[in-house]
Amino acid sequence: MKKTILHITLLLSVLLFTLTGCQQERENEATPAGEATLVLSLGQTQLFTELRTRAEHVVTDYSRYTFTLNGTTISGAPITDLVLPVGDDGIVKVAAGSYTLSADNRDYANADNGHPWYSGTSESFSIDVNQTLNVAIALGKPKNARITVTVDDSFTSLYENPVVTLSDGERSVTMTSSEDVCHFIIPASGALAYTITAAAKAGSHATDMASSTGFVEIQAGYNTTVRLKANPASGIIIPVVEGGHSGSFD
Repeated sequence: MKKTILHITLLLSVLLFTLTGCQQERENEATPAGEATLVLSLGQTQLFTELRTRAEHVVTDYSRYTFTLNGTTISGAPITDLVLPVGDDGIVKVAAGSYTLSADNRDYANADNGHPWYSGTSESFSIDVNQTLNVAIALGKPKNARITVTVDDSFTSLYENPVVTLSDGERSVTMTSSEDVCHFIIPASGALAYTITAAAKAGSHATDMASSTGFVEIQAGYNTTVRLKANPASGIIIPVVEGGHSGSFD
């Protein structure tokens, strides 16, 4: 009888040990060794301005940004420009270590007519295994320029249907309305080439403007307005470049 009880006790001990080992394996599979969690926050994004700072806002759409990690893991392995797949919730898994995290939306900024270009890098941080850490990246002012077109009365008295094409040598944008907006990253020359065409109004002494060309200087973080004027006597189009903030920007 004693041997039977001893056998049962040993069997239960073996089963308990086996179950504990299986549970530990499942826990290890659920949390990969050395892994930690970052919760991102992109903020302090300012808008185009000249003399004053515009209201800041927090970015909620991470899909337009590329996130890169730089630093060293806790095992000493270097991490250089590692692109991180960030979810809609701003949460991403990384190996424990010491890093900086950068965000950049340059590709999106150059798409279509363009968008504000933001980039920034977090402060240095360290994160331990199984730790969750909030990491903030301040993006600051846009690093490209915003360009709009407006039409003066002297122009509308002689011309209609103006078309303004701007180019940095690699990318061109055409604007046909004062409601159109475009964004350009500052080229090495600091200026965009422009071409302006317009049709003469019926009954005016002007003739169709086939092409008026020149250059517009732009600055990062600033809005530049190209105002179309016309010489009342000759009808020649006069593009006047005006830098600065005008109205609220989205």
